[in-house]
Amino acid sequence: MVDASLVLDAIVAVSIAAGAAFAVIELRGIGRDRRTRLVLDMMFHVSSNDFAQHWSKIVTAEFSTANDAQEKCSWASLEIVADFFEGVGLLVRRDLVDANLVFDMLPIHHAWLKLKPWCIGIRERFDPTMYEHFEYAAARCAQYDAGKTERAA
Repeated sequence: MVDASLVLDAIVAVSIAAGAAFAVIELRGIGRDRRTRLVLDMMFHVSSNDFAQHWSKIVTAEFSTANDAQEKCSWASLEIVADFFEGVGLLVRRDLVDANLVFDMLPIHHAWLKLKPWCIGIRERFDPTMYEHFEYAAARCAQYDAGKTERAA
């Protein structure tokens, strides 16, 4: 004959294990939802009128040096756009967002190519680590884009 307390102990152990498994599954889902929400927030920011105006100034200007960039675009526009992509690069580097999703949605490599002269000039003037996350994300984005091209061919 089976002891009732032994059966109850087994039921409790199975319940605890099932609860822990359910919690892990839920936490993974919450983490995935937060990561996706971050990317959607990035897209919302990039599509705002304010950001679009700053980006438009940069895209339409031709420059090859930091000083030239500052003359043709405002310091604020350059800093706002570069700082945004620096933040995105940090999230990518720390694996806090799905990098491939970010690369599909944001023109990181294009932005780096456009802003590189200004970012490098700022590094030389102030801090050699400035915009390193932006550059990192741009390099990864270029690799991702090259891989997409190879897969499509």
